[in-house]
Amino acid sequence: MRHLITAIFLFFSIFAFGQKKDRFSLALQLQPELTFHKNDYAFRWKEKKNLSTFNIGLNASLEYKLTQRLSVDFGLGFIARKLNTKVFVDQSLLPPPYYDSTKILYTTKSVSFRTLQIPLGLTYSFVRTNTANIFIRGAYIPNFLLNTKYEVNNYPGFKKNVWQGHSLNLGLGFDYSINEKIKFTNCLSYSFVNTVAKDDYTFSQDENKIALTHTYLQLSAGVKIKL
Repeated sequence: MRHLITAIFLFFSIFAFGQKKDRFSLALQLQPELTFHKNDYAFRWKEKKNLSTFNIGLNASLEYKLTQRLSVDFGLGFIARKLNTKVFVDQSLLPPPYYDSTKILYTTKSVSFRTLQIPLGLTYSFVRTNTANIFIRGAYIPNFLLNTKYEVNNYPGFKKNVWQGHSLNLGLGFDYSINEKIKFTNCLSYSFVNTVAKDDYTFSQDENKIALTHTYLQLSAGVKIKL
């Protein structure tokens, strides 16, 4: 993963050096979101409800203007997502010193993911004025899972370092010019696709490994600096 991140920033540097600088902007954003998930992934017969939890992340991205209305961006983000949900943890699969061959059954109160996101976005501006810009944005986001914490039996966060899945997001946003170099920017987007890999440490009454599926409604708010 370190090599991938290094390659991303090297790509930014080389690409920016060879292009017109006035086409590039750096966006720095906070990303509060509502994460939608089930209250129970463990039990077969218990009633299932849809819940939402509030989580927040960070993102930095480099935007390149292709035309006056069309631009692309590439970035790196981090978010810690907590799902208030029940799932069984299989102790016989945990790493030492948490491994237990007796397979005592534990049920989580919550599960938290610490995730790196690598968004690739395409933006189209359909309303433009001297100070404001209204746009739609689509994004493809590979998700790299750093660790997972199960709220049960005082477990720490377990290191993962695997590709968790990918998201396809669609959103609506606007930019507002503060001065010639800096814009206030925000975008409200929804993950209409969000794939999640199965977790090797968890199970339910129906499956040996569980994918804790979820979607999210995310607000990206921050500043965009013209380079």
